[in-house]
Amino acid sequence: MHVLEARNAIISNYEVYQLIQEEQQRQSTQQKANPSLKFTENLMTVQYETIKYLKTTPSETQSPEQIAGFMEKFKQYNLTKYEKLQILNHRPKSLVELYILIEECFGRYSDDDLNQMLEDIYQTLPREDDEVAEEVGTEGEVAEEEGGDQGDEMAVEEEEGDNTTTEETKDSEE
Repeated sequence: MHVLEARNAIISNYEVYQLIQEEQQRQSTQQKANPSLKFTENLMTVQYETIKYLKTTPSETQSPEQIAGFMEKFKQYNLTKYEKLQILNHRPKSLVELYILIEECFGRYSDDDLNQMLEDIYQTLPREDDEVAEEVGTEGEVAEEEGGDQGDEMAVEEEEGDNTTTEETKDSEE
């Protein structure tokens, strides 16, 4: 195998997802036109596994307009193209995830900058599961405020109950 055209470019998971889908459609059209045409099983497996994986990532719900908006919005942050690509592909939902994707994050950005980045990510790359995460977070905070220390006491009681059960089991085995 040799390289026909050398290119120095990186592509996002969304672009890989789209390319594979287009290739599968092209293959399907070719097989309809010529039913005796067969594609290698290895190729089909790689395409299937790649699509299966990419469906679990943010790339499935992204659109060219969202990606263009994201790239425009993130020009202000002076990120490398690789950092932007990582953010685009992983679509972080927390500061911890953002810290992992940006090199020397502590020295380059303040907490306010990072919180603004997260807000910009939510605005430019919205996902359906954002609303679910926000609802769960809100309910958890309310339950924590209402429950106070009761939750801690229940956890201790459960731990003590588990120990007693384990000890009783050991005694009954002897």
